[in-house]
Amino acid sequence: MNSAIILLVTMVVIFSIVIFFFYYLSIIKKRDAKTIDADWHHFQNAVKHHRIQAIEKYGTQLIWNEHITVEQVKEMSAVMKKLEKSHPELNELKLVIYNKRKDWSKKYPRHYSGNPYL
Repeated sequence: MNSAIILLVTMVVIFSIVIFFFYYLSIIKKRDAKTIDADWHHFQNAVKHHRIQAIEKYGTQLIWNEHITVEQVKEMSAVMKKLEKSHPELNELKLVIYNKRKDWSKKYPRHYSGNPYL
């Protein structure tokens, strides 16, 4: 085989992997958009009935969902503050929620409206 054929096959394989990856990401985004409301309802129901395992399950699903809003994250953070002392098993979820809020509060340079040289 000459180099042109090897290069062509390599490029086809790489492009097919990239296309598959973006297709898979689009499927995940569509699924997340469909389930955000139901997961939020289940999370609120679990908090109301103090079901800790359900709080952990649906809270984890919600926090990794890219369609979650800032208000929902703030409400989840408030719930974790109430439950953190009596339920240490929710500590990992509390840390993930904290990191999500911290990441969203960053001021990235592309969003900075002030003088970039100060």
